[in-house]
Amino acid sequence: MTNMSDNSSSLSLALDARMAVKALHALRPGEEANVALREAMGDVKTSLDALISGAPLFANLSPSSSFENYDQIQTLQEVRSAFDVDVSAKLDLVTKEDDPVQQRQGIEFAIVFFTALERRARQKFNGSNGFGI
Repeated sequence: MTNMSDNSSSLSLALDARMAVKALHALRPGEEANVALREAMGDVKTSLDALISGAPLFANLSPSSSFENYDQIQTLQEVRSAFDVDVSAKLDLVTKEDDPVQQRQGIEFAIVFFTALERRARQKFNGSNGFGI
C-alpha cells in the first residue's frame, strides 16, 4: 500500500509540472524564461542526466527540487521513456532566446513533456487514493 509521503510526492510533482506548463504557455520566443521555469527545467535535466549517467540522482538538485524521492524520479523515468528523442536536449531549446524558431520548438516540446509528466503523476496520485484511472 502507498503511504502518505508517496501520495503527496505525486501530487507535488503534478502541481510543479502544471506550473511549468503555465509558465511555458506564457513564454514567447525571444523572451527569457523566468526563474521558476528555469529551475524546473534544470531539475528535470539534472535528473535525466543522472538517470542516463548513473550519477547519484539527488546529488546536484536544489533544495526546492521537484524530485525529492524515488517515486518522483521513477515517474520522470517512465515519462522520459515514452519519448524517442533526447528530452534533455529538446528542453535546452527553451533557453535559445537568440533563435526564436528553435525556442518555439523547445517550448512546444516542453509543454508536451511537462503535460505528460503532470498526467502520469496525477495517475499515480489518483491510483494511490483508490480512485483508479
